[in-house]
Amino acid sequence: MQLLPSQLNEIYDVIIKTKYFSPSQFTKSATGDEFRMEGTGYYFRIFEDTGYVNSLIVNFSPGEFLYKEGSVSMPWIEVPLYFKKWLTYLKREISAPDKWGRLFDEMRYLIGTTQNEYANFSHVEYLDISSKIEHIKASLSQIPLLQEQNVAIINQLDNLLELTNKLNKFDWQNLFIGTIITIIIQLNVTQDNAALLYDLIKSTFKGLFLK
Repeated sequence: MQLLPSQLNEIYDVIIKTKYFSPSQFTKSATGDEFRMEGTGYYFRIFEDTGYVNSLIVNFSPGEFLYKEGSVSMPWIEVPLYFKKWLTYLKREISAPDKWGRLFDEMRYLIGTTQNEYANFSHVEYLDISSKIEHIKASLSQIPLLQEQNVAIINQLDNLLELTNKLNKFDWQNLFIGTIITIIIQLNVTQDNAALLYDLIKSTFKGLFLK
């Protein structure tokens, strides 16, 4: 639908009054019925409700509780109010720290340097790794994981131990970290539990090949 210049000015003023966003951070459609935050997938759209005279509907992302939300039929006077609410949801999301991303970045850079890292593990090193993996498996009970998550992690740790005789140190270390990250993602491990698992692994293997 086509917005009037006066209506576009109202939206512009709402952005200015937030004292957080600038109108230059948003793009609008040619008709002015859609606004998008630059560099994100977030948007605010305005539609005519053809079932009622002079009535509109808006939908937007992010919402208060969901990724996408919408409104009931309403007159124009309520649209700027919804837009103002949307900006508060938008501020909340773009200012939120990426805790998952930070956690995974930390895990990816856990690997330190070892002497002759392209060599295979010695038998003594294998026994040391075996002992550390058993420690992790025994300590999983301290993390409130779901049963299927606990079983899957133990199985993956056993597989990793078997591969110590087949891979060199560098490849095994990278596989180890990659496997842990994959486990967390595929098993939908909560952020808190992922952090606990990360701390357990870091404290157990620190000094062997983790920083």
